[in-house]
Amino acid sequence: MNKQLSKKQRINYFLINLISFASIFLILGLIVFRLVQTSIYQTVDHDLKRLSQDQKFLSHQLLQVERTQGDPSQLGKFDTPPPNNFQQQVILWSKEGDILNEAELGSRFYDFQKLTLSTDDLNKITSVQIKDSNNRSLQFRSITLSATNSEKVAYVQLLVNIDPIKGTVEQFKQILIICMIIFGLLSIALSYFLSKWFMKPILISWKKQQEFVENASHELRTPLTIIQAKLEKLFTKPNHTILEESETIALSLDEVQRLSQLTSDLLLLARSDSNSLTLEKEPVKINVFLKTVLIPYQELATAEAKEFIIDLGEEQQLRFDKKRIHQLLIILLDNALKYTAPGEKITVFSTVKNNEWLLKISDTGIGIAAEKKSAVFERFYRGEESRNRKTGGYGIGLAIAKWIVDEHQGKIDLLDTDPKGTTVRLRFPVK
Repeated sequence: MNKQLSKKQRINYFLINLISFASIFLILGLIVFRLVQTSIYQTVDHDLKRLSQDQKFLSHQLLQVERTQGDPSQLGKFDTPPPNNFQQQVILWSKEGDILNEAELGSRFYDFQKLTLSTDDLNKITSVQIKDSNNRSLQFRSITLSATNSEKVAYVQLLVNIDPIKGTVEQFKQILIICMIIFGLLSIALSYFLSKWFMKPILISWKKQQEFVENASHELRTPLTIIQAKLEKLFTKPNHTILEESETIALSLDEVQRLSQLTSDLLLLARSDSNSLTLEKEPVKINVFLKTVLIPYQELATAEAKEFIIDLGEEQQLRFDKKRIHQLLIILLDNALKYTAPGEKITVFSTVKNNEWLLKISDTGIGIAAEKKSAVFERFYRGEESRNRKTGGYGIGLAIAKWIVDEHQGKIDLLDTDPKGTTVRLRFPVK
């Protein structure tokens, strides 16, 4: 993946994450603010509704105005409007729109001098804004009712001052905006981090793909070159018989066989990367299965003057993919045979204990250096190019082996054999 494409993709991820976080914070902030605002005003509206339905309270207000009508003498003692220090108030109106309970309002009457009667929304809670004598803006929630059983009072208006509530809401709004700005800045940083994090597996995957294609091309080129050279050699000797060129033909067939195996392995790795391979587990008697796989290799080892020991525990029936485990054992046994010399020993040990199938394949061959043990499971890894070319290895066998073990939720380890050699330890959970 070139740098320009990588940078463009990263910018796209950054913008997507930023827009997503910004949208979430904005929507969340609006919802929280709206809920807080609504819940606060609902409390005020509930009190107004309760008072408007309290007939005893309303009757008491009407009786008071009947007793004190026409005696607002208390108002004369206030030369300037007093401060606004009330929350709830009742105003009684005449049909002409005059306030009848000035005496009860007392000093607070100054705040309602500019209030006018409105009968458009009777029995409905509305918002009212007025200016007092000092030109201060006052906010109220109000409900106006028609008065009954009163000759003087035509309407009763209940008001609740919401200036403190509005101040609280505005303060909460400012805090919420500050928090959203802070979280907005955090979302920018988080979006930048996530864009890098999202791109990391893509770049790794792209790098692996490039390496896979390059290595596969390199490995395919070698047998194809050999086959081409052998076929061209045949054309230089058109009069030779098949018997005379049998060695050339045999070498070409060997390379074709190796090429076929390589392409099969490459296809298996490619399909494993795409998760298109699934295991077909079935009940298998492990000792019977192991003997079927191991006996041919024991005979081959004997023919090569190598000691091959089979040590199997009690017969158990386990569930696994018979085909894949067979492939796994072939890879490991092939390696054991390749890297042991005549007179050396190969041991296969199997047992089931502690809910685990333990399988060991040990040899007394050349062994693997400690610094190379973690790398041998990488694709196309070869510790020594000449040695692997000589033995016909392509460096993908152990990569396939590890994939098979991982798919069975098992573990594979490389240990040293005393006094020399390598032990491959396999552990599979018994379910």
